Amino acid sequence: MTYERRIIGFIDILGFGQLVLDSEDDVEKFDLIKSVLEKINSVDDIYGSPEDFFAYSNYSHLSPTAKQQMDELYESMKAAAGPKRVRITTFSDSIVFSCSADSDGLTDFRYFLTKLLVYTSPFKLLIRGGVTCGSLVHTDEIIFGPAMNNAYYLESKVAKYPRIVVDEKFECFIEELGKDTLTDLVKQELIRTEDETISYIDCLALTTNKVAQNMCGANAYEMLLNEKSTIETLIKDAPEDPKIASKLEWYVEYFNEFITRKAEVEVVVSHVQGMPVETAMIPVSELRVRIP
Repeated sequence: MTYERRIIGFIDILGFGQLVLDSEDDVEKFDLIKSVLEKINSVDDIYGSPEDFFAYSNYSHLSPTAKQQMDELYESMKAAAGPKRVRITTFSDSIVFSCSADSDGLTDFRYFLTKLLVYTSPFKLLIRGGVTCGSLVHTDEIIFGPAMNNAYYLESKVAKYPRIVVDEKFECFIEELGKDTLTDLVKQELIRTEDETISYIDCLALTTNKVAQNMCGANAYEMLLNEKSTIETLIKDAPEDPKIASKLEWYVEYFNEFITRKAEVEVVVSHVQGMPVETAMIPVSELRVRIP
């Protein structure tokens, strides 16, 4: 066993600890926790299933013979990609995932994070996290290394707000890969703070992109509607705690800035044999959140 250079994300579900405490005497909250954890544990990378992997085909409408051929191709490609697939460890309210520090790993990382964000969106919970790249051991049984320590530090000490920050080691890794479609896209999905000391992932861009729609079945407009509902519910139910208020205020600013920047989103409105064939641009300006 030796260290590998890997991309690692450490994600924390904000408010989950209190939810667990409350669940002992609240059946609805217990069921919510169970649903959230089941969804998280069902998140997989691009090789999660033939339907995921062949998302751009009409897989579900194929004949049994054609499906068998596709399944055989899927299994062979999944086996070949085994060593580089996303590895996942969950405990309590935290999710740690990592993948190889190369172009294939970056593709799987981006897909996994998109799917995680899509899957947790309906539960009215916000997430905070840290992403880095470095030396790590991550197996089904153990996870440790400098990169793990750094990812945890980013989540717990640097992120502060409901955002997923990335450090210079991750950004240097992106630069090392060179200029191509994927790295250009990832760079566009990073937001740098005004003082240029912290970059964070534009999570709303991920949940409304083509990957989220084609491979996760997400509706871009509904994803934003979910977030608006989450914000309004949390504001209504939040205790009078300045720390919680500052986190919500930050997220409202980010959400409204995204709405202003995006103006409209592309939504699939019709399918033929499982394949999207028609889309429409839907305005989103009316989703802007107003703080009471």
